[in-house]
Amino acid sequence: MKLADKLHAKIKVYSEKLEQYADRFWYPPLLALLAALDNLIIVIPNDGLLIASSMLIPKRWAIFAISVSIGSTIGALTLSAIVEYQGLPWILDFYPGIDQTALWLKTAEFFGKYGLLVVFAISATPLSQQPIIILAALANTPFAQLAVILFAGRFLKFMVMAYLGSHSPRLLKKIWGIKDELKDAGIKVD
Repeated sequence: MKLADKLHAKIKVYSEKLEQYADRFWYPPLLALLAALDNLIIVIPNDGLLIASSMLIPKRWAIFAISVSIGSTIGALTLSAIVEYQGLPWILDFYPGIDQTALWLKTAEFFGKYGLLVVFAISATPLSQQPIIILAALANTPFAQLAVILFAGRFLKFMVMAYLGSHSPRLLKKIWGIKDELKDAGIKVD
């Protein structure tokens, strides 16, 4: 069994265990913490956890979405601050050659043309936001502007996902980009 498969199996087990506590008062702040950490370690299925939580406790879908939005924004801003302080060489130590990948180059091109509009667009989609956060940090984007744009995009994304999870879960299976996260969170996707 590959390392990635083992990791996905562990994530699924922990996600299912965690979801048993979706009705507890401390669960939304825990979702926020996990969303923040996901920006730094990139293995936590936030979308799947949010949707599963909203399916389990439909009355709390908005609280879950707000918590994940806040946590994701804090995590992205933390990544931005670290990158701004450490610079590109620090990123290249962790991800050698990332600045030569097609995704990086395309993101850099779009960021150069559209700036914060691209940050908003990516933060509102299931796409990984780390490359655009790194580019925004390297471009010395004002922290407050970045915070507002990131939160707006994440809030929009997570409110839609949580609403769909609580009201019409079948529609979620059709949304591009989240199928793997749903599986990781223990949601059966056919």
